[in-house]
Amino acid sequence: MGRGSRVVGYRRLTGGVCSAVNRLTVERRGVRTFVVLRQYPGGLDLQETLEQEIANLGVVAGSGLPVPSILAADVAGASTGGAPSLLMTRLPGHVHLNPTEPRSWLTRIAELAAFLHSLDLPAKTFRPWTDSWIAPLDGFQVPVGAQKPAVWKAAFGVMATPPPKDTAVFLHCDFLPVNLLWSRGRITGLTDWNGIYRGSRAIDVGHCRRYLAALYSPEWAEQLRSLYESNAGVTLDPWWDLYALLHYDDSGAKWIDRQVAGRRPVDVPGMTARVEVAIETALRRLDAS
Repeated sequence: MGRGSRVVGYRRLTGGVCSAVNRLTVERRGVRTFVVLRQYPGGLDLQETLEQEIANLGVVAGSGLPVPSILAADVAGASTGGAPSLLMTRLPGHVHLNPTEPRSWLTRIAELAAFLHSLDLPAKTFRPWTDSWIAPLDGFQVPVGAQKPAVWKAAFGVMATPPPKDTAVFLHCDFLPVNLLWSRGRITGLTDWNGIYRGSRAIDVGHCRRYLAALYSPEWAEQLRSLYESNAGVTLDPWWDLYALLHYDDSGAKWIDRQVAGRRPVDVPGMTARVEVAIETALRRLDAS
């Protein structure tokens, strides 16, 4: 931040699950600037995670995406008490989970996803059973709150078939509403760059659809699919869409509740049933394809 800079204030930002994120106020020569400090807990061997985030932010720098710039990093945590740390520019806006005009809100998300997927940026090819947290093929379990266990079992059966080839595009791989910043109806930030890949566009959109179904309704999830397909001019592959939707299990409600962090009411008991409807709809699309 320059010689003579000093931290004159800080505020913990809401929603961080795997790391602590603070907004710092830095003063230099009478001018105050906001920056963001992300710190991972020390002793958990998360240096590689931070190194990956730094490398990924380098890939998307100058891409036109609303992403932060790196100011400094201490991957080993040598000067931060052992906590791997990343200092970034602050993006304007805030996480917005209570839209008064849901269609407009979903349209902006679909537009950003389509723009993201249009970028010709380098990344590793996505491997479906290695590069995400989905259960292994023999580890799928029907959630306790399922109303139609047969729907889940049918979806698990689809996953036993080889994944279809699909056009590989640039992926964020954590494209969720809690990773978007908004200001005055526009998306001003896309955060959490831990795992970029190249793969089916339905992976990003499907992850967001799963979140929308769990937190709001399966109808919102379907709206996003329709808006994305209209904006990007392509049809999402239903196998890969279903693959992303199945990144939901009995722990899903707990994680979503923590990520929302009180920003809106969370109907935890109804979450599984809503995701189930989204999965059933995706199965029908797959059967019709």
